Amino acid sequence: MINLKKGEGVNLSKNFGHVAKFKIELDWDVNAAATNRTDQFELNVGGFLLNHVDGKPQCMRDENFVFYGQRADPTGSVTHNPDNYRGGTDIMMLDLDKLTTANPGIDEVSTIAEIYEASTRRQDFGHVNHARVTISDAETSQAIANFKLTEDDGNCTAVQMGSFVRKDRDWHFEAVGKGYQKGWASFVTAYGLEVGEEE
Repeated sequence: MINLKKGEGVNLSKNFGHVAKFKIELDWDVNAAATNRTDQFELNVGGFLLNHVDGKPQCMRDENFVFYGQRADPTGSVTHNPDNYRGGTDIMMLDLDKLTTANPGIDEVSTIAEIYEASTRRQDFGHVNHARVTISDAETSQAIANFKLTEDDGNCTAVQMGSFVRKDRDWHFEAVGKGYQKGWASFVTAYGLEVGEEE
């Protein structure tokens, strides 16, 4: 398994060319300060299927934003597997073969970790310990790469974990680890969609 740091990446096509279906799993522990709070603490994984237009990543339609409120894109290339809402883990599945065939214009899938109703519950990543992203072969469950989110984003409510990016026909995963303070809204706006009800 490859341990990635912020800014590092791995060529999935060259190093793991036999793998077509990936599991993106977010694990975390709630620290003592959050455990003592009355509000439930829940992290969610989401993904934006993006096209690069004039060098800028854009989500071309609402249906290409996959999260707990929309559990798959129209082609089923990216799916969200919700947990039992008791915390501890959240999972997204990615089928790169299907994505490449059914969505030939898509060249990036940006993966996001978001705290549910963070503003209302006054929660942020400062309440989380050991947040970690693990990318595995979905069919064998063998771990391929691991990326730990840092404490730099302690006051943020959403973090771009990383992106699956297609370059010269190869798919790469690039660890990003950049935090934002407006939940999904920051990414929805940045990727060209309209913001609905903010959480």
